[in-house]
Amino acid sequence: MLEASAAAEVPIAQVALLGTTAAGGPGGRTFAEHAGALQARLTSAEGMFGMRFDPAAVSVVDVRAPTLGDSSAAVGGWFAGRPPTDVLVTCGSGAFALSMGAVCAALAAGCPVRILPIDAPWRTYSLDRTCDAEARLVPWLIRHRFWDALAEADPANRIIWELLAARQAGDTGFAATVRERSSPAERHGLTDGQLGKFTEKWPTAQAALFERIGRGEAADYGLLRAWFTQSLRSLFRKEQDRLPRHARDQIGRLIDLLGDRADGEGGAAGHIRVVARASWSDTTSGCAAMIKDDALTRLYTAASTHRAHLRPERLASGPLPPTLLQAADRWEAKDDQGVRLVSSTGHTGWPVLGSGDVLGLLVVGLEHDGREAEDRLALRTVLTELRGRREMLPRRGVVRLRLLASVETQERAHALARWAATESGADVRVIAPVPADFTGARDAILAELAAEAAPTGKLGSGSLRDVDEIMIVLNPGPPLTNYGMIAAGVEWSLTAACPLWVAELVRKAGVPSELRGGQRVLARLGADRMLAHLAVNAVKRLDMRTARRLAGRGSETLRTVLPALAELEQDLLGAAPDPWTPAERRSAASRRLTLLAQVVSERRHHVPVAYIALEALRPALFPWTVWKEMCAAQPALRQLAKLANESLQGHALDRQDRIRRPSSPTATDVRETLVRAAREFGGLDGALVSAHKTVINRLEGIYRQSA
Repeated sequence: MLEASAAAEVPIAQVALLGTTAAGGPGGRTFAEHAGALQARLTSAEGMFGMRFDPAAVSVVDVRAPTLGDSSAAVGGWFAGRPPTDVLVTCGSGAFALSMGAVCAALAAGCPVRILPIDAPWRTYSLDRTCDAEARLVPWLIRHRFWDALAEADPANRIIWELLAARQAGDTGFAATVRERSSPAERHGLTDGQLGKFTEKWPTAQAALFERIGRGEAADYGLLRAWFTQSLRSLFRKEQDRLPRHARDQIGRLIDLLGDRADGEGGAAGHIRVVARASWSDTTSGCAAMIKDDALTRLYTAASTHRAHLRPERLASGPLPPTLLQAADRWEAKDDQGVRLVSSTGHTGWPVLGSGDVLGLLVVGLEHDGREAEDRLALRTVLTELRGRREMLPRRGVVRLRLLASVETQERAHALARWAATESGADVRVIAPVPADFTGARDAILAELAAEAAPTGKLGSGSLRDVDEIMIVLNPGPPLTNYGMIAAGVEWSLTAACPLWVAELVRKAGVPSELRGGQRVLARLGADRMLAHLAVNAVKRLDMRTARRLAGRGSETLRTVLPALAELEQDLLGAAPDPWTPAERRSAASRRLTLLAQVVSERRHHVPVAYIALEALRPALFPWTVWKEMCAAQPALRQLAKLANESLQGHALDRQDRIRRPSSPTATDVRETLVRAAREFGGLDGALVSAHKTVINRLEGIYRQSA
């Protein structure tokens, strides 16, 4: 390598020789010991290959085992004492895991890194950050439905993004204002009828729920409660004339209980199971089918207690209840105006609850005698991991695996793909021929991924752009093909606006292979910037769980903000510790209301602030008995509760039959109510406002550094 780099006139200031300390190297010595011998030669008077280094410029980095994780950790430790400005990593001499581990360590350290193939040292390759980050940002905002941020990023289509943002927040008043006061030119071609849909409560509630349910924020569970009650009410109206009398009476009673505004602790949820048992033999009623969806009942029960926002994660882990998914699919296919509106801006959206699909990329190496059984065990390991990743998504989609093969390995790859597809039922295909060079491999893989199907913005397109996660599996094979796969995976994750992680397939003779790693360091190559931007906007909207989940998908750099995000979420929404005195609880209420008033005053984001305010106060800070006493004594707090109950997240759907023209409070109305309520608790307190700004500044700093 040194001889080649000298011939290519690549200057080298320091050398790190990676050697494993495990036994089994040539001549009975470890590779680390061999690296020590090379170190001695390179620093001797004679040198090697016409090059001599100062003793301080050559190091041996001991690596415990030839794996990605061990190499990355060892090199990362070495970097800690001597951060370089440019890193050159060789490949092509074996031990690809050591090479890739060094690359990961360089990325984690924020160092520019180039890959030098020893057979062609005059040609180096860079795993660079994306050069079109700003152009990539809009699709990420669209996929994750950050409509408020899109209104700022794409002002030419501002009215569309603001309509969608208002709908997502459950705000029907914004569309009414646009319809009444805007000119045809300002409407972006929207008719009165189209705008009218955005003023209707039930379509708005469905859109708000389906677009936000995966985020798991407090407002979503209010929407879930409202959606559950209204959906059951609508089915009951259609079916009540043909239901048996006992079923009609029980379901009618249940609907009354579900819509009871006084049911602060969700006591009606227990009655659902009583009705479900009584309806068990009913196989024709839509009401019965909904009530008997046990997963939906459990989700509703947890959400209806007003304690859902106190949980650190969303209530539903894994796939959402079947009834909820079916309702979302029907809405998306027939009623979602957002698909057409996004298309009118020149972009294509994504399925509202994701596709549930995961994509794996795996290079197929050369064949060796007796390797077929080992290959099958390896594929089974990869497919098992992909299925596990899929089970963590809101929807159970398709496991997709693409085997990357050269001219020499494509026949074998096709045989393995047929076996794996039959064995697992997964979508396993071959991309071939893939050139054994960095650029050629990257471009060939990207072309095949893009060619499979065109995205439509709805579920079922089959497009690989719609996958929810991508896993790159490092496998023994041509190193530049593996690096080309990594580059293609990074590019495709930016195209698909989804998380990417890299794992290493460690083969063991006669036993299932092992997947190690799961590192997200490749997010440093572009995804960190997107995720940081999304997280900033989530924090600005007080969507804290979304912000934490986004930061958790990034590299360690972005994950350093997680403790601060969790602390801010606790300070805003968390339950008060039992020892807190009434004075401490009132002080916390003042801080929370002050922050919420600040968010409303900025007027850049559509946020259901009144509802979130109530979720931040009770029962998090005040038990129900205390809460009722305070509302009786504090007029502004009583008005705030009224505004929250009139929202879609509250009881607007329960009351819509009794109120012909419900009022839509302005942002000024809400802010003034919040300020008065904060003063009733002792005055405005900006401590939480400052913490909120600090977290935003940290995320914005990572966004800028990732450019």
